[in-house]
Amino acid sequence: MQEIFEICGYEFNKEEYVLEVESSGLTWDINSSKKVIGLNTGCGGRWTSRLWPTGHWIKLAQDLLSNGYEVILLGGEQEDGKNKFIQKESGAKYFGYYPLKIFIELLNQCDTIVTAVTMAMHLAVGLKKNLILFNNIFNRHEFYLYGRGEILEPDFDCDCYFTPVCPNNCMQYLKPETIVNAITKLYRA
Repeated sequence: MQEIFEICGYEFNKEEYVLEVESSGLTWDINSSKKVIGLNTGCGGRWTSRLWPTGHWIKLAQDLLSNGYEVILLGGEQEDGKNKFIQKESGAKYFGYYPLKIFIELLNQCDTIVTAVTMAMHLAVGLKKNLILFNNIFNRHEFYLYGRGEILEPDFDCDCYFTPVCPNNCMQYLKPETIVNAITKLYRA
């Protein structure tokens, strides 16, 4: 953010994103008396090296549910089949995929978003949501979370920077328990 501001001739003073949410009138079966954790399971087709294994998403959803969180699965059309499978295996809620304005509205129902570096990451920052950000191919210093989250990287020394497909599948080394611990720490703070 600081560099973008400098390029434009300004000084970055932690200005927030501006993102307005329009109501579609839709309602979702979300228990908002619990902390709502949104799991954005995709990452687009350009850099699939960012994909986290489906089995890890299932385990994370199960662990979060057993710890009393409300868990919803997020993604686009590309993730629809995977999210239906994760829902079936984990018990997490999945409401389908939506056009962008409704997707933003659904993200806004969450207290925390877990995602790789994706559009959902930017939307979560714009919505001022807590964010657990998976990163493996980009410079972690490029992201500013406004004190509302944590950047997690695989516990594996990999040099797949900007690589569309990681030859080591290094995201498998970012374990579900690491994410559960980060979320627990976030809510303890």
